[in-house]
Amino acid sequence: MAALDAYYRFLNSVMVLRVLAVAGLPLSIVAIVLFFLKSHRDERGWKILGKASIVTFIVFIVLLNVIAKIGGQLVLYDYTLGRIVYAVTPQLIYDVILLVEVVTIFILRRIE
Repeated sequence: MAALDAYYRFLNSVMVLRVLAVAGLPLSIVAIVLFFLKSHRDERGWKILGKASIVTFIVFIVLLNVIAKIGGQLVLYDYTLGRIVYAVTPQLIYDVILLVEVVTIFILRRIE
C-alpha cells in the first residue's frame, strides 16, 4: 500500500508534469535528428533503427500493461484520479519510450 501511495503522489505532482514536459522536448529533438542522420540512410543504419524500434515497441507494451495494472489498483483503493494524473501518465510513457529509443540507437551504433 505504501508503494501505491508513493506512485499516486508521483503521478499527481505538478512538478513531475513540468519536469517530464521539459524533458520531452530535447528527447523529441534528439530522436528526430537521429532518424534523419545521413549515416542512417544505408543498410546498417536501417538495421539499427529497426532493432531499436523493436526494443522500444516491446518496452512500450510492457510499460502500458504495468501502468494499466497499477492504475487499476489505484481505482480499486478509491484514489481520486485527477487531471494531473491524466496529464502525467501519457507524458511519462512518451518520455520513457523516446529515452529507450535514443539509448538503444546509441548502444547499437557502438556495438555494430
